[in-house]
Amino acid sequence: MRKVSFFLLYIMLLTTVVHANGNTSNSTKPTRENILEDATLDLLQPQITSAIEDYYGTTFNIGFYCQKIISIKKLEHPGSMLIEAKLEGVTYKGAHNPIDIFTITVKKDQSTEGKWVMQEYKVKKFRKNEKYECRDPA
Repeated sequence: MRKVSFFLLYIMLLTTVVHANGNTSNSTKPTRENILEDATLDLLQPQITSAIEDYYGTTFNIGFYCQKIISIKKLEHPGSMLIEAKLEGVTYKGAHNPIDIFTITVKKDQSTEGKWVMQEYKVKKFRKNEKYECRDPA
């Protein structure tokens, strides 16, 4: 009896896990461009954190979501690795409590000695009734 109960519990657990994971949906398709955008955002996470820490004085209990790349451009000739990127996202505190919309400019050029550096950021208050389009990671 004990083995039968254990077996039934195991089957229920297995089907529940498969069912829960099977219902995940993602509106962002895993195209090359979307995957490269995700990789770039992941690469620039320290600069994003730097902007948030500079503005709020801490990153404790402050999250950043709805991240997207607004623009990215070469700074010199087409073959150079000198780049400037403008990123945007929403900060939040706690569950479902957006605070601000951050626009962060990061740069990699001769003046930054070839390292990615946060150049500037702009902060706009998130209004409760504001419609903000989020991009899911691919």
